[in-house]
Amino acid sequence: MKNLFSLSAFAALLAAPAMAESVAPPCSDFTTDKSSWSCFCDAKDAPGSVWGSGPYTGDSDVCTAARHAGVIGAEGGMVSLKTVDGQASYSGSEANGVITRDWGSFAQSIAFPPPAVTSDLAACGRFPTGTESHSCFCAADASKARDVWGSGPYTGDSDICAAAFHAGAVGEGGGEVTVLRVPGLKGYTASEAAGVATSDWGGYDFSITFNRN
Repeated sequence: MKNLFSLSAFAALLAAPAMAESVAPPCSDFTTDKSSWSCFCDAKDAPGSVWGSGPYTGDSDVCTAARHAGVIGAEGGMVSLKTVDGQASYSGSEANGVITRDWGSFAQSIAFPPPAVTSDLAACGRFPTGTESHSCFCAADASKARDVWGSGPYTGDSDICAAAFHAGAVGEGGGEVTVLRVPGLKGYTASEAAGVATSDWGGYDFSITFNRN
């Protein structure tokens, strides 16, 4: 009996990871009522309809969209997604063996945040004095609401990370940036991009821009 019990316990231990997967809700239960969501896609899930190429319409099949985005493969797995603003139109495309469709406007979209980037560089703040070039790191959760003046180049005292998001120098996952000191302008014009709203300003003695090389 002792040996039988040990074999049963061992079998239960082997089954534990598979049981743990079932703790996450299936992605078929996703609702756009939530701003973010984590769920599980089974390898046996049948492909569903998807509109767009990222973001996708809010009624797109989550697991099929996740495969198109390259978040998971045919073996399935955990998915993290978020609800974002609707788009005026969605363009279909083919990626990772999944074909998506075109669509017009839709009230809400779904998107898959990229993995957070890490770095050994110090966190960005303002451009330091006494240098012509500065490298630093913007975390994925760096604030987009900090002060930025201009639309590229930006005033020299603009918050580097907020400016980097606005400029597209880093994506949603954050990343490393190299900031360059360039001549100042007589005026800086506001704009909005990538969730960052910048402000107008008059003259400033120097500007910052991002090295894309």
